[in-house]
Amino acid sequence: MADVRNFSSKKIGRPRKATSWTAEALAEAARKYFAKCDRRTKTVVTKDGVERIPNPAPYSIEGFCSYISILRNEFTRWRKGDDELAYQAELIHQTITANRMEGALDGTQNSSFAQFLLKNNNAEHYKDKIEVENSINAEAVSMFQAWSEQWKSMR
Repeated sequence: MADVRNFSSKKIGRPRKATSWTAEALAEAARKYFAKCDRRTKTVVTKDGVERIPNPAPYSIEGFCSYISILRNEFTRWRKGDDELAYQAELIHQTITANRMEGALDGTQNSSFAQFLLKNNNAEHYKDKIEVENSINAEAVSMFQAWSEQWKSMR
């Protein structure tokens, strides 16, 4: 009998770095990232001297992915799953989207840039136009052709 090898079980390439993430670990990392963004301050010069005032950083998917050392594609793949990790990733994405919307509405973030990010990161919910596809089935086409012939014969 010939030697049959199962090459499909052999994984090609470097193993994923992010295989050990759980929903709980992702939630904890998100809490830390959001807290880090919220703690950001800036130095301003006032008549009383130099002061540090709150200047929260806007949340971003890229910023979060960089914070936890994964690629954005990995985060997107998690969101497409059907498990607790996917649910948690979707909640994080929703929190980031809410931060963008609220920042655009209250003027703390550039509204044009926030609009751009919302449309590109949430295409299923935010878009400029809705495209409608019209299709006619073969029966309707043949009926239209028959009516056209009858109309021509009546002239």
